[in-house]
Amino acid sequence: MYNPRCKDLDRDYFPSYHTTRFQDQPEPNLAVLEHFVRVTKLHGRELTEKQGISVDHLRYGEGRQLAPLFVFVHGGYWQEMDMSMSCSIVGPLVRRGYRVAVMDYNLCPQVTLEELMTQFTHFLNWIFDYTEMTKVSAVTFAGHSAGAHLLAQILMRQNVITAQRSKMVWALVFLCGVYDLRELSNLESVNPKNILGLNERNIESVSPMLWEYTDVTVWNSTKIYVVAAEHDSPTFIEQSRHYADVLRKKGYKASFSLFKGYDHFDIIEETAIDDSDVSRFLRNIEIE
Repeated sequence: MYNPRCKDLDRDYFPSYHTTRFQDQPEPNLAVLEHFVRVTKLHGRELTEKQGISVDHLRYGEGRQLAPLFVFVHGGYWQEMDMSMSCSIVGPLVRRGYRVAVMDYNLCPQVTLEELMTQFTHFLNWIFDYTEMTKVSAVTFAGHSAGAHLLAQILMRQNVITAQRSKMVWALVFLCGVYDLRELSNLESVNPKNILGLNERNIESVSPMLWEYTDVTVWNSTKIYVVAAEHDSPTFIEQSRHYADVLRKKGYKASFSLFKGYDHFDIIEETAIDDSDVSRFLRNIEIE
C-alpha cells in the first residue's frame, strides 16, 4: 500500500530491521532494540544522578511560572516501553527552561487500542487542566512511533480541545509515526492474536490517515511537523510523508521532514544530546 515494492510486510512494519547500525552483530535488529532500551533507561537515571533535575510523577523540572510545557508520548506499538525509557528528550528541554511531561499509558492487551485512545483523550483533558492551573505559557506536544499515532487524536477532540486551548499549542511534532493501521492489523508479528482489538468496524476510526478533519481553523496558530528517519522502513517513511500531505490538504500548517542519518531509534536517543541534529530541530521550533 505505502511501499509497492515490499515483499515482506512483517519486515517493513518492524523498523529495527532497517537500521544501518550494529551491522557487525549477528542480529542487528535485536542489537538496535537492546541498545535503545539500555541507553534510554540510562538517560532517565542521569536526570537526577548527574544533571540535578527533579523528577515528579508526571513532571520534570520545577520550572518557572509561565514556563512553556513540552509533552512527550512514547512509542512501542502500543504494547511495549514505558516512562522509564522515555526520558532522553528531557535534559536539553529543561535546560532551555521547559517543564516536561512524559506520558505513561496502559499497554495492549491490558486494554484494546480503542480503549487506549479513549484513555488518551482523558490524558489530554488532564494536561490542559494542568496547563491552566499552573499558568503554562505555551505547550508543545511530541509523539514517537505509536505515540505519534496517539497524539494525532488531539486534532479530533473538539470536546476537550476548545478553541482557547488550541491557541496554547505552539507545535505538534509527529516522529516516525504510523497513521494507517489497515496493513498491520493482520500481521501476527505486530498484532499477535489481535491483541490490539482491530476489526473491520473500527479500523478506520483508529487510523488517523483516514479521518475526516473538520475543525481545522482553531489550529491556525499551531505548527505541525511530521518527521521521518532516513533509515526507517519505507512504509513508515511513506506513511509520514502521506500523513503530512493529508493534513496540508485539509488546511493545517503541516510540513514533512526526512532526517538524514537517523533510524527509528537513535532519532530519540540523540534528543539527549544538546547539539545533535534532532535537538537543534526541536530548539528551532521555538523561534520559527
